[in-house]
Amino acid sequence: MLVRHNMVFQIGTTDLVISIMISQKRNTTEMTNMKKLFTICIFLLLVFYSCKKDKTENGIASEVTSEESIDKHIEDEEIPQIDVSELMNVMGGLMSGGATKDSTGQGMFLSNGQLNVDFLKSDAGKPMRKTFAQIAEVTLEEVDLSLTIMPDNDIVSVKHAQAIEEDLNNPKVEAYVKSGKASSNFLELITDARAEAKKRTANFKKLAQIEKEKFYKENPTWFALDESKEDTYIDSRNKMIYLPLGDASFADAVVEFIPGKPEGKTPEGALGPAQGSILLIDKDCVVMGIKGVLTLFFEDNVITNVNGPDIYVFEVGQIEPTHIEISKNGADWIDVGKIEGGTGSLDIHDSVKAGDTFNYIRLTDLDTYSGMPGADIDAVAAIGGALRMNLDSAVLFETGKYKLKDEGIKAIQELAVKMKDIKKGTITVEGHTDDVGSEATNKSLSLARAKSVSAELKKSITNTVFKWKEMGFGESKPLVENNSEENRAKNRRVEILILPN
Repeated sequence: MLVRHNMVFQIGTTDLVISIMISQKRNTTEMTNMKKLFTICIFLLLVFYSCKKDKTENGIASEVTSEESIDKHIEDEEIPQIDVSELMNVMGGLMSGGATKDSTGQGMFLSNGQLNVDFLKSDAGKPMRKTFAQIAEVTLEEVDLSLTIMPDNDIVSVKHAQAIEEDLNNPKVEAYVKSGKASSNFLELITDARAEAKKRTANFKKLAQIEKEKFYKENPTWFALDESKEDTYIDSRNKMIYLPLGDASFADAVVEFIPGKPEGKTPEGALGPAQGSILLIDKDCVVMGIKGVLTLFFEDNVITNVNGPDIYVFEVGQIEPTHIEISKNGADWIDVGKIEGGTGSLDIHDSVKAGDTFNYIRLTDLDTYSGMPGADIDAVAAIGGALRMNLDSAVLFETGKYKLKDEGIKAIQELAVKMKDIKKGTITVEGHTDDVGSEATNKSLSLARAKSVSAELKKSITNTVFKWKEMGFGESKPLVENNSEENRAKNRRVEILILPN
């Protein structure tokens, strides 16, 4: 169905009325055509103004309507008037491309012509929803409802795809449809949105399953510690990466950042799950800068060796040559190679012993330049990894003691509940102290505490097959420097590491 859209441009005492025909079919192609039509309108406006700038006594109106009345005169028709400045503001938004995820300067469309759903859903995009309502000929309420089921511009993981599918059955949308107030355009809009979402999520999950099967083919004895955690992610080059521990696989904290030249910045952009998009900007990823150095810490996971790649660096765009080192304590480093070319993955097999685990990773941008100042990193993940859980010694024990307090026993029982879905693996209980007292005393105390926690944990975990290890490290593996009472408290801890193999 074709519908006429009229626009009136006021210049002095002269009006220009332009009518364009817009298809009601709601898809990316039509929305892209909409951009082109608006561009034509602006061009016609400029031509008209140059021809009529000296004639202000008469109003001129022209109209193109449906095939029934091509040349119908519309002087007597009541047409809503659009101020030129308002129109230009709208056009600026429409034609900006909105290629970034920044809340400033975004338009209704991305540079590839795709509707900028992420922007429209955001608070910054609220003003543009009115324009979208006018184009789609639906109410603002219907725009808000339709956005709840429209798939995001980028699907970044299987869990994200599943969330999109769940949103398709939004009860508020269903209630509005049943109320009888829904316009035909709204019904068509949500029908198309649902069809697109189902197609995209099904394709994403199909490709993700292939990557998951590849991982287990390379690691036939591996099992997921907790299948509810697993997820498959996509990087900015559309490469799929299966991570058995899901979001827990990603680095959690910035230990040190030495920005490179000319403009290394935003190290926190490398933390947490990957976002997947090539459209990331400075605040969403770390810009290393040439020769920049970034050290990250894995708090609830560790790097360990599995068959195939062990580390994946989610770089944005082209993979810049980047040197990788790993460490158990943040002081002693092992060179495990570099990433470059077409892949962000790295296998540490030749550099470590079987069963070794590492909490730190250091990335150093090499001296190259490809239009961007060094590597741009969205996230860093341990592909296999292990679950790591910390217990505060102050909760577990009295100072200098290894017998569990009542609240310590309760804390261990609560931890056991979180571990109930883990059926087998190797559990290593590690005791750690601060630097107060002798090294020998601290090592002995830390081992005794590890054994106390292990014994209580065994009571609380049933119907599982685990291998158990208890280790005491004393003061040798501090999380932070022992230079204050606050930091010493952080270092007095018991860590529980669960490896799936």
